[in-house]
Amino acid sequence: MPINASYEYLNAEKKYLAAQTLEDKIAALKEMISTAPSHKGAENLRAELKARLKKLLEKKEKSKKSKGSSQKAIKKEGYQIVIIGFSNSGKSSLLTALTNAKPEISPLPFTTKKPEIGTLDYEGIKAQVIDLPSIGSENFDIGIVNSADSILIVLSSLEELSNVEQILVKAKGKRIIVINKCDLLSQEELRKLQERIKSKKLNILPISAISGLNLEELRTRIIQNMEVIRVFMKEPGKSPSPIPMVMPLNSTVKDVAEKILKGFSSKIKETRVTGPSSKFPNQKVGLSHILKDKDIVEFHTY
Repeated sequence: MPINASYEYLNAEKKYLAAQTLEDKIAALKEMISTAPSHKGAENLRAELKARLKKLLEKKEKSKKSKGSSQKAIKKEGYQIVIIGFSNSGKSSLLTALTNAKPEISPLPFTTKKPEIGTLDYEGIKAQVIDLPSIGSENFDIGIVNSADSILIVLSSLEELSNVEQILVKAKGKRIIVINKCDLLSQEELRKLQERIKSKKLNILPISAISGLNLEELRTRIIQNMEVIRVFMKEPGKSPSPIPMVMPLNSTVKDVAEKILKGFSSKIKETRVTGPSSKFPNQKVGLSHILKDKDIVEFHTY
């Protein structure tokens, strides 16, 4: 926020951050330039705004062919999670901590110029994770946000939340909200932040992509949002497979059998289940039995 910024400038800045089209961004940026502080201390701000406007105008002049959205270039692979947030919120560091991706990490603003893609692999469950350029960047793609299965909102402070919510009007994905870089807070500052979150009844998780604070809890919340279960298959007389079969929540024994092979359920003579959905180990169950996460399933066929 610039020193001595007027109400008009702050209002224009909100419009810019909430803009979902190139035209709206250009209009809001022009308004920001016209209402920016004119004193000498704001010279760098005005120069940065003009440079940003120049880039947007150049982008507008490009042909429609070169203007295709990055969403078309990203093939959706299974469950898709998109990471969004303002510049320097630590999104790239979080992508690195959660996935196999190695994005460029820098303290400079707007370092992420294009979507960075990684794969979350947590106890056999995989998901595609996309770190988008920062909100406010000309490369921010609202289309990917609106179509993603889950949205991971990365904040630097609670005050940013209202600005983020403005751009999520059409987004249908489930949301997880985190405040990153909590490793930079003292124990007292972290305690006060947690108290504010609790008093406002906000479902926000303080984390640190660097120290690992609450990252395990974050992974758990991501898996809960995915609404899937892990089922471990076991052949008679052998140990369970170490690699789970990932199924939708509330899947039945028949669903698992049919995923193995269409028509396979008609060949099953007996099914035994050990795990959270069974009353005791090796319980005999029918095809309509609803399975739970980490169940072990053993089929006996005719």
